[in-house]
Amino acid sequence: MTEDHSRSSEWVAWMRDYVDAARRFAAEDPVDVSSEEERQLVAIKAALYARALTLFEGALLVLENDRQLDFRIQSRGVIEATMYLIALDRNPAFVARMKDDDFKSRQSRAALHLGAKTFSGTEDVRQQLEEFVAQGLQGAKAIQLGTLLQGSDFDRLYRSYRDISGDAAHVSLTALNRHYIANETTGLAVLIINPELDDIDFQVTVTELGISMTIATLHIMKIKEKTDLWDEFQALLQRYRALARDGHGSPEAPILDTGPTQQ
Repeated sequence: MTEDHSRSSEWVAWMRDYVDAARRFAAEDPVDVSSEEERQLVAIKAALYARALTLFEGALLVLENDRQLDFRIQSRGVIEATMYLIALDRNPAFVARMKDDDFKSRQSRAALHLGAKTFSGTEDVRQQLEEFVAQGLQGAKAIQLGTLLQGSDFDRLYRSYRDISGDAAHVSLTALNRHYIANETTGLAVLIINPELDDIDFQVTVTELGISMTIATLHIMKIKEKTDLWDEFQALLQRYRALARDGHGSPEAPILDTGPTQQ
């Protein structure tokens, strides 16, 4: 077994154990809330955690099948969900910005459908869309992801998000270079299906994915009164740090050292 394959297997084992712990964590007793405003905030945070874990499991699935580029692409969504969790933790009023962003996006999509050359909806659907678009933006603005973590201890996550976006998530020449390898001597080119990541790209991807899922879990722990899994997650964090250090991954972000009490 090569060193690179062995290291990948260690990360897969860590991710499997993290998924198992996170699923049990999500299944613990629900969080008590005292107000409707708090209920909404907790619900959005919990849903973001569920999204992050769903995508994290997807990243594990493709990595288990040695789909390394798919793994890099999948990690992007986990980082994004964690960025939103951090923003909400820093400023609960960020919920209003999320609502504005969603409203603006729905307005844009509705107008796009109405402006299509062919509209497949019924007249009732058309009328509903027209009435919705007629409301206008009402001051709603889109969220600029680059501003979410400004001044945060975790601002590096946005840089990672952008690197992965430019490299793997969009049709860019940078991304296409992974699939098209030209031989300067012969002038022939080879098309690469399911390209592997080089060691640096793999290490950066997996460490950013791992720290994002860890940060997401710790932010949910901050709103729970107790958990049986604090020690288990601490052990997973220590394993993460050892893997990141041995693989020379990207520098660690600071980790929250407070959480709910153990049951």
